[in-house]
Amino acid sequence: MKLIYLQTDFPNGRSHILIRNLDSTNVELLHYVLVLSNRGKLWVDVFWPYDDESERYTYSISEQQFWRTFREWRLQGLVLGDSSRVAEILARRQLERKKTRHKI
Repeated sequence: MKLIYLQTDFPNGRSHILIRNLDSTNVELLHYVLVLSNRGKLWVDVFWPYDDESERYTYSISEQQFWRTFREWRLQGLVLGDSSRVAEILARRQLERKKTRHKI
């Protein structure tokens, strides 16, 4: 497994830190081993559809920066998120995008 550490800072103040598995072979789905949000959620081992918008706000960080941020967020009360709900929302969004493309 080849891992890289990323941070996504959205304009609305929400941030994610991510561990992405580069060995994932599906180009439409990105495999994140661990996904953390500063809004108090944690997801483990999830697949997300590629999202152009979030990629614009994403940049590489070091493993040390990742774990430092992880510790800070844990101290602020980070809790386990609902991965199935997130997968549902992302799948619905991806289907809507595909429907919109076919209408054009």
